Amino acid sequence: MKIELRFSLLLLCFFLSGFAALLYETAWAREFAFIFGTSELAVVSVLAAYMAGLAFGAAVAARWVGRIRRPLLVYAVLELGIAASALAVPWAIRAAIWLQTVAMGGHSAPPDEASVGGAFFYVACSFAILLVPTSLMGATLPLLASHAVRREDEIGRRTGTLYAVNTAGAVLGTAAAGFVLLPMFGLRMTVYTGVATNALVFLAAAALAPRRQAAAAVPSPVGVAPRFHWILPLTALSGAVSFSYEVIWMRLLGIVLGGTIQAFSTMLASFLLGIALGSAIAARLASDTARAARGFAIAQIGTATLSLVAFSLVNQLPELAQKVGAGRAGSAAANALIAALVLLPAALCIGAVFPFAVRLLARHESHAASAAARVYAWNTLGAISGALASGFLLLPALQFAGSMRLAGFVNLALAATAAVLARPRMRGVIAVALCGLAVLLVQRPETPWRVLRHSQTRTSAVSGEIAYYGVGRSSTVILFQQPTGWRLTTNGQPESRIDRAGPAKDQYPTARWLAMLPVLLRPEIRSMLMIGLGGGLSLEAVPSSIASIDVIELEREVVRAHEVLETLRGSSPLSDPRARVVVNDARGALALTNARFDTIVSQPSHPWTAGASHLYTREFFELASKHLEPGGVFVQWIGLAFVDEGLLRSLVATLLEVFPHVGLYRPVPGAVLFAASDTALDPTKTAARALATAPADFARFGLRTVEDVAAGWALETSGASRFSRGAAINTDDRNGLATRSAKLKGRAIRARVATQLMLDDDPLGVTEAELDHVYLVRRLAANFPHARGVHLAETISDPVARMTTLGWAMSRQNPRRAGVHFRSALERDPTDQSARFGFLRTRRVALEANDPSLTESAGLLEGSAGAVVAGWRHLARRDWTALRALEPELAGAQLLEPAQPDAERLRVLWRVESGDPELRTEAVEIAHQILLASSQVEDLMLGARAYSAAGQSRETLRLLDLVSQKSLDREARRAAYELLERLPPEVDGPIRDIVRRRLGRRAAKPKRRAAQ
Repeated sequence: MKIELRFSLLLLCFFLSGFAALLYETAWAREFAFIFGTSELAVVSVLAAYMAGLAFGAAVAARWVGRIRRPLLVYAVLELGIAASALAVPWAIRAAIWLQTVAMGGHSAPPDEASVGGAFFYVACSFAILLVPTSLMGATLPLLASHAVRREDEIGRRTGTLYAVNTAGAVLGTAAAGFVLLPMFGLRMTVYTGVATNALVFLAAAALAPRRQAAAAVPSPVGVAPRFHWILPLTALSGAVSFSYEVIWMRLLGIVLGGTIQAFSTMLASFLLGIALGSAIAARLASDTARAARGFAIAQIGTATLSLVAFSLVNQLPELAQKVGAGRAGSAAANALIAALVLLPAALCIGAVFPFAVRLLARHESHAASAAARVYAWNTLGAISGALASGFLLLPALQFAGSMRLAGFVNLALAATAAVLARPRMRGVIAVALCGLAVLLVQRPETPWRVLRHSQTRTSAVSGEIAYYGVGRSSTVILFQQPTGWRLTTNGQPESRIDRAGPAKDQYPTARWLAMLPVLLRPEIRSMLMIGLGGGLSLEAVPSSIASIDVIELEREVVRAHEVLETLRGSSPLSDPRARVVVNDARGALALTNARFDTIVSQPSHPWTAGASHLYTREFFELASKHLEPGGVFVQWIGLAFVDEGLLRSLVATLLEVFPHVGLYRPVPGAVLFAASDTALDPTKTAARALATAPADFARFGLRTVEDVAAGWALETSGASRFSRGAAINTDDRNGLATRSAKLKGRAIRARVATQLMLDDDPLGVTEAELDHVYLVRRLAANFPHARGVHLAETISDPVARMTTLGWAMSRQNPRRAGVHFRSALERDPTDQSARFGFLRTRRVALEANDPSLTESAGLLEGSAGAVVAGWRHLARRDWTALRALEPELAGAQLLEPAQPDAERLRVLWRVESGDPELRTEAVEIAHQILLASSQVEDLMLGARAYSAAGQSRETLRLLDLVSQKSLDREARRAAYELLERLPPEVDGPIRDIVRRRLGRRAAKPKRRAAQ
């Protein structure tokens, strides 16, 4: 009884040891990413070094464990050594940074991952840093087996139990790191928790160690030599294929569950739990070599069978995940259910391999420790080769279906080999394995397209024909061809929607602003570094004044997708002679170059993913600042859907920790651009020079005046400082974007709330620049809620200008209230043409009905404003000839005039109704210019009518797609339906069906007809 209690306490110690080991692995993988980057080459190198250390420690223990008289005391000392060496890892990492700079740095430009000999350095450096702690970890199992196994019948049972309990501790460590320690306490505290755990294990194991010297190890009986040495290479192959399964499933499940820290922890914990349970079950069955040999072979067949069955059913996961509430922002329980259903069955068989293999190798209790060490070492070495082969060779070459088929083939071959080599031979197992091999030769697993089409941001699968599919080292990249263009996804996450060439509504102005903003702030800049290629929208928008563009893209498959896209689209941003694209992690590449740039544009998508989260921290901002020329500009993007108020304030505070000048820009309500520099940034003082130098570069994306730029300016440095006061700094140690952004769901900050939070520090109210405030608030009102325009108008001291501007600020959301302000302005100054036109615009319905009370007021309007009012009356009577006669006055409307947008709308309408193909083509061009400045339903519908009349069906569908996503009144919905049904059958497809379904829903609430 006393012996069993001691063994139970020993199991508790080893459970805690496994707990600490996974804390270290999780934390160190992230810490090394800050040095070497998150490219798959760097990640796999660190993982391989970690596992190689385990194998090395086990191999050394195999040679010496038989000579150790007090193995439990030595085990206790090893636990203390693990704790001490873990504390030294940060110092070793700092040394690695210095060594990396000396050995591999100094490049004149950011290097490509494949051009710097990175693999050798990453593995060598990682191995040197992790050798001591991981070797000590690898030696612990043999020592405990040496202490615990005293009889032959305990060989399989106790070694398997030790392995199972240690793995169960790893399950808890994985879950604790992902769900508690990293989110709440950060990397350092996660490591310190592991250190404290090892120290506790040291004290407990030292107390359990016998005080008297143990008797010498029992010699093995004469003539009893291991007959099953063949189990070692089979165990290595089993480890390799098992790790291949893990890589395959992590990549596939990551698409369904999301690439978050919590999702990764859930998947890894499920896999380890299966291994722990499988090992515990097999420990009870491995009582003799015959049963162990049969169990090993059956475990291989079970692994292959259960993995292939799960793979055949994996297409059901997206629907199941939606039903149970699993996904990126889903509950932990739902995600765990999905992961367990897929990973647990096969992992049970994988976990059974270890105790069976140890029992086969150890013919006597004196062999138990060395056998456990040798099996552990060989299995771990196999796992290393599986990790390297899967990530670098198998998945890119064979993709998911081919890799799964090969893995199953290896498992069945291992089963057949073990059955042949065992004595007596297992003919039944051989027959089953051969039948399985025959099936795999003729039956190829199908690619799980429903999983690959799954999207974390949509309720339905991504539609469209697959134009490109590539499984890269870190991402699965798919290019979907759709009626209106192409959609690029990586690991199920949307990267970009790429439109077909030709005039159309630009759906991603933020991506364009990323490239243009640095030049608008510093017109003299000539060199740019762009982090992230994505859909290439930002690269396409780089102004012509930029002489050189370096682009760093993490995944090579994204570049290959663009090469395919070039043949489909007829153009590609990669063909820009100024652009040089390298494949590497941004932080890893910047650490190896001395290059400095006038501007760095960073556009990492999905900030919770491993490849993006470390590009939002203070340490990255510091690295970026070192690569900027004096006066250079750093620009970064974040979507409001990915942050709450606290995270948004934290990002601003973090930038202010590094840069003395920081500004916020909002080209559209749902996104924020940060601009930072060591000198002041004021677009109202610099944009005019940039716009004058190359007007076409900016006009094609709707920026034609300083006011167009100023409308996107939300905060300057002093306002940003007040906005972020007291916010936490986002660091590598405690990264809120990595741990929280994916789970926000309904708690993400809303665009209207973000606007309200920034109103008090609006830079437009205090700027010294001479701006046309009426045009400015009209520009704001075209895309934003009216609150900011109202706030800006209230800062104007002149009462007439204030009333007029207030009227324009409210003209869309509240025409009645706007009319009151216009009337107040006219009472003070009856000659104010802007106020008069604005007032008549709010009374447009009455004006079209020839209300006599408005006739005199309309007669006082001059120029294009008067022509617009007359045009409204002709439009009401559908007198297209009379409306066409006003063309000279309408065409003469200047860009800043309040009547100009309405004049352009009338010019489109009479051309659409003319029936003349050339005039309808002109209507498309005019409508396109309108859409560059406005995304209102009325203008989207106007553009759709123009494109439809010109026979451009795909462009029509694209705009109707945008219209259908907005709240519509009955009249707009009917008009959209009519245009949709006019489209020819050849453009009918998934997008058209989606638009039809959207338009079929009832509007949330009827909208009052805004005066047009």
